[in-house]
Formats: sequence, C-alpha cells, structure tokens
Amino acid sequence: MAEHMSSDGSAARGHDHSDMAGDIDTMTVSQLRGWLKDHGVTGTSGMRKEDLVKAAVKTMRSDQGTASPNIATGKKSTGASGSAATHKTAASTGKKTAHATASPRADISSGRAGETAWESRTDDVIDLLLSHHEQIKQLFGQVARAHGEQKQAAWRQLKDLLVLHESIEQQLVHPLVARRVPDGEDLIESRLQEEQQAIADLSRLYQIGIDHPQFDDGLIELRDAVVEHAELEEDEEFGYLRENVPTEQLIGLAAAARAAERIASRPHADMPASGPQNGSPAAIADRVRAALRDAVK
Repeated sequence: MAEHMSSDGSAARGHDHSDMAGDIDTMTVSQLRGWLKDHGVTGTSGMRKEDLVKAAVKTMRSDQGTASPNIATGKKSTGASGSAATHKTAASTGKKTAHATASPRADISSGRAGETAWESRTDDVIDLLLSHHEQIKQLFGQVARAHGEQKQAAWRQLKDLLVLHESIEQQLVHPLVARRVPDGEDLIESRLQEEQQAIADLSRLYQIGIDHPQFDDGLIELRDAVVEHAELEEDEEFGYLRENVPTEQLIGLAAAARAAERIASRPHADMPASGPQNGSPAAIADRVRAALRDAVK
C-alpha cells in the first residue's frame, strides 16, 4: 500500500487496488474524468460513465507496481506517479475507448469518384460528432498519402464532411452550449471564429485544386487547426452537454443531423447536377443548413 500526500501536506495511505473498484463506482463522471486526466488519459470528454470506469480500471492495472493514486477524490496525488511510458499507454487506451464508443458503426466509403457515403448511425449527436472527428482525421491522412484520382476522391469526401460537420455544430450544438454551459457565449464565439477560418481555408484549397503546388502545405495547416479545434470542442463542450442535456434531446438532434447528411450530397435544385459550384463549400453549407432547418421544424 503506497502513501501519498493529503491536501494538508500530511502523509495519507493510498488505496489497495483491490479496494479501488468500489471507489470508482461511487465517483461522479467529473471525478472520473479528472482522475483519468491526472493519469495522462485524454479524449474522455465524450465518454459515458461505464466507459470512464473501464478506462480507469485499465489505467489502475497498468499502474500496479507503482504508487497507488487517490482515486476516491479524483485529485492528483503529490506522491510518486506512474512512469511516462505507463501514462502514454493509458492515454492511448483512453482515446481508443472513447472512439470505439463514439463511432461503433462509423465508416468512410466512396461508391465512385465524386460520390461520398457516410455511415454514422450512432446514439446521440455527441456520438455523431465524435465519429465525424475521427473520420475527418482519417481523411486528412488519406488525402496526404494518395495520388491522382484517389487523392481527388479522398479530398472530396474530406471537404464535404468537414462542411457538413461544422454546419451541424453551428446550428444544433453551439446554440445549446451558449444556453447551457457557463460562459457559453464567449466559448462559442471562439469556436465560431475557428470554424469560419477553417471553412475559408478549405474554400481556398478547393479553388486552387489538389495539383496546385501550395495545396499540400495548405492541407497540413488546415489539418492542424481542425484537429486542435476538435480537441477543444471535446474538452469544453461535449462532456458538459452530455451531463446537462436530456438524452432524448441529444438523440433527437442526432436524427436531425443524419437527415442533413442524406441531403448534403444532393445537388442544389437551381444548379445542374454537374455544375462546378455544387461541390463548393459554400454550396454544401447552404444545402446542409436548409436541411437542418427542415429537420428541426
């Protein structure tokens, strides 16, 4: 049994691993996230309690042989902690658990060049957006590695999904955050600025095309900005919404978002199906916003 320092500076006994399971079951979601964060596990903001508990158990097992943490409070002990390698492993495990929960049926596919299909029939809108985050990261990698028609097809999927994703957030999720999260309006203002910049950069890449000498460098810059933006959303918005918004409401928003997914790839009624503007970020955003308005009426 290991010792750690209590808040008043005195030595306090840590818990045996055999006692920890009971402590975990009594911890709140916020305490579990705090404990996992203190032990190097990230990507937990969208996880449900049962998955947080599983991640905590795995982390404890990996910490056996090192100082035992004080998990009853979810606070970081000032005593000896696990090695950096252990923390890295725990972080990887936590991320994998989060994504496995968030997108159990997520799939990226393209039936033919220029046609995008997404499968993301998940439980609620947070699951759906986490699934999008994972798909977007995968697509950035595919575009960077591919050449020719494969690169063009992957780029088209990335462009369409990124616009769809940001439109769903702006119309369905950000308004909830503004109303429900402390300082939500200031938080959303920052996220909106990031999204507007991302769409502007995306539009520029769309205009210059994949064969332009500046495309690959621009893609890297866009990827870095989008990934950072997604992490901020997961840390500052998603977990809070899942704890404070009724499950039925989040599921209803997911249904509206999936309806928009089905509309996104259809050409605008006022444009020919092969028109060059049908695939532009602005045209896609218009179709998604219209579909979302219809879905939430």
